[in-house]
Amino acid sequence: MVFGVSSLSADKIRLKSGEVLNGKVVNVTATHVEWQDQGKRYKFLNTDVLGIDVGYDGLPACADYKTFGVEDCDLILTKLTKTSASFSKKSSPLELETIPLKKISTLKVTSDSGLPMERYIETGVRGKWIFGDKETTGIFKTLERGKITIETETKTLVSFDLLDFNSFEIQNKSVIVKVIKEETPKVIPGYAPITEKRYGKAAFVFGGALLSGLGMLYEYNASVNAINKDIEYIPSGDGRVFIFANTLSTNNYEFHRQRFTIYSAVFAAIISYSLIDSFYLGNLETKKENANGVYLKPILDMRPSSSRLGAMSQSFQKPNESLYYGFSFESRF
Repeated sequence: MVFGVSSLSADKIRLKSGEVLNGKVVNVTATHVEWQDQGKRYKFLNTDVLGIDVGYDGLPACADYKTFGVEDCDLILTKLTKTSASFSKKSSPLELETIPLKKISTLKVTSDSGLPMERYIETGVRGKWIFGDKETTGIFKTLERGKITIETETKTLVSFDLLDFNSFEIQNKSVIVKVIKEETPKVIPGYAPITEKRYGKAAFVFGGALLSGLGMLYEYNASVNAINKDIEYIPSGDGRVFIFANTLSTNNYEFHRQRFTIYSAVFAAIISYSLIDSFYLGNLETKKENANGVYLKPILDMRPSSSRLGAMSQSFQKPNESLYYGFSFESRF
């Protein structure tokens, strides 16, 4: 019987002598088991084999790639490359999941006695490494004669003893977290003027939004109270009571409704302007205009057209051909 397994799979063969070996089952015949470990092949007689466990093995790991800010420590790292990480779970070792590194917020891999680190972490991986009591950040470059070489951020090469490996860590802040952290304050009315140190404008925008918002709240409550004061109770012949609120004939309700509409329009205009000011308007690169705005400038240009007569060159203008006009929009996004 032949087992079809991927290069990431790791099986365990248990021998009657008590040894437990990690590797991969290549073939099982009526007399022996063909076993592969780190590129080398071995044969074990069936009479010497106690059992074979097919599954995945690797280094203990904690990662955050599914939940927001919550690490999953029920993971086994089976393979880590420059672009992806493959995980199995301690609770279900026969399952394998491959995740792109760009979708992983945090990843921490720790050493496990008896499992060589180089089997699970490939060269080219970048992160924070801890060997013994030494810590460095860089790229896994080479592995030779039990020494691992890391290229640090300053482009210097540092070597460590492979047996001193303690842990490896990646801190890849989520794009969503970064956007929320950097862009959320911009929705606050008056945020953009504060960053430009234009505190008068910031106070005007924020104060206008606050007062119009409070005005909306007050007028809404006043209109509801006006409706409640005009409620009529009409009993019916079968014992039921009908409740009517005649808002059309209530001048007080109409007054507050109109004021609520005005406050709503002012509030929406201020919020719209604040959002445009924060996310759309930018400082102009030109030095000819005020650098705190966006300009739509007309263009009017008269260019001469040339007519060559013999050896003489004569220039004259034709209005339909020489007059250029349009608009120039200037801003920085």
